[in-house]
Amino acid sequence: MSRAHLTTILGLAAAFAIALPGVAAAHHPASSGGFSVQVEDAWGRPLRTYQHNGQTLVLGAYNERYNIRVRNHTGQRVEAVVSVDGRDAVSGDVGDYRNQRGYVVAPYGSVLVEGFRQSHAQVAAFRFTSPGDSYSARRGTPQNIGVIGVAVFGERHHRRQPIARPRPIPYEPWYGLDDGDRAAESAPAPPRAEARKSASADAAPGRSRHGATGGGYYPAPRANNLGTRYGESQYSAVVEVPFVRANSGRPDRVLAIYYDDAAGLAARGIAVYPTYYSGGPDPFPAEHRFAPPPP
Repeated sequence: MSRAHLTTILGLAAAFAIALPGVAAAHHPASSGGFSVQVEDAWGRPLRTYQHNGQTLVLGAYNERYNIRVRNHTGQRVEAVVSVDGRDAVSGDVGDYRNQRGYVVAPYGSVLVEGFRQSHAQVAAFRFTSPGDSYSARRGTPQNIGVIGVAVFGERHHRRQPIARPRPIPYEPWYGLDDGDRAAESAPAPPRAEARKSASADAAPGRSRHGATGGGYYPAPRANNLGTRYGESQYSAVVEVPFVRANSGRPDRVLAIYYDDAAGLAARGIAVYPTYYSGGPDPFPAEHRFAPPPP
């Protein structure tokens, strides 16, 4: 299959229910541009999430299994390429949204990514673990531990080409001009040299009109207390369907979620631990008329 007809992964139930840019693309928080990503536990409950310095951060715990849910809030189906710790969730290779396959998400639907894909029927579950035990570290890329990425591509829609119709030649009396002279006068003028030059520049392969200021980058790497393990095999069936990207090299959106344990998030300045005391114990922190039973 040609590169233009990129084969993607689609969950069997996707069509009915949950559905299973040369310049670096800007990275956005977990919800942006009509798309969102959420980290859930094994029972579908969202993990505790914080917004900090324009980033979305998730609180994880050692050995906890989690899933990634990608939602499409638009009326067009899209392809979502998912990476965990810099590793593609389908192939396990280094994350590369230009050349990796993704999950097709139906209009106003969602897809649940439950692990690193092993086959059309199974995945290796996502589990939080120590950095050294993570799949990314074991594959030689420990510097990318602690981030989940989703690159969203829109679908190309073929438009009907207008049918060229010959322009009728208006009647004019004959004043000594033959048919060849009249055809030469009615022929359209050739395009100017400047227009031809501009069109050639726009169509040159490998060129970008966005310049070098179009995208943000992940923040400088820091030591993470958690990574993601290549966990136990579990059933998660998918089928392959054709999908042609509107722009094969630049996604419409790149969403990023960072994660760590409580100590790691607290080191970033996030108030993870609740504060029960302020300035010492208070003998009367609140007033109650009667003593209620404990929870």
